[in-house]
Amino acid sequence: QFGISANPKLNAQWMYCVKGDVEEVVEDCKPPLRDEVPPTRSNGDHQSNTKGTLSFASSGRNSRRTQVFINAEDNSGLDAKNFVPFATVVRGLDVVEHLNGEYAGKVSQGKGAYYGGEYFEKEFPRLSVIRDAKLI
Repeated sequence: QFGISANPKLNAQWMYCVKGDVEEVVEDCKPPLRDEVPPTRSNGDHQSNTKGTLSFASSGRNSRRTQVFINAEDNSGLDAKNFVPFATVVRGLDVVEHLNGEYAGKVSQGKGAYYGGEYFEKEFPRLSVIRDAKLI
């Protein structure tokens, strides 16, 4: 899963709609992304959370913001929980398979957002990190 910035101020702006050192509300802040209604499965027009698909992380209905995960295995059980895949890894899935998974389930996303890279580097020194990414 990825999408928390190493910069706590960016996290405050994108995740909590505040900017600066004071909790000044960002006027043009976008609300969390609304869940799409998944297409019906009966007509076969449904993308499942299979290995290599990407979905937004969610803490409940209409709560998607900046965090995304790559399904490293078949997670079709997430389909019923409204995790709708929006992309598929077409090249480089072998890289994903080599990411360090030793910290799975141990990271506090709240602390990560609040403290940024400092928290991740101190508490999870061998965590795989995305330093740069390009959309092509």
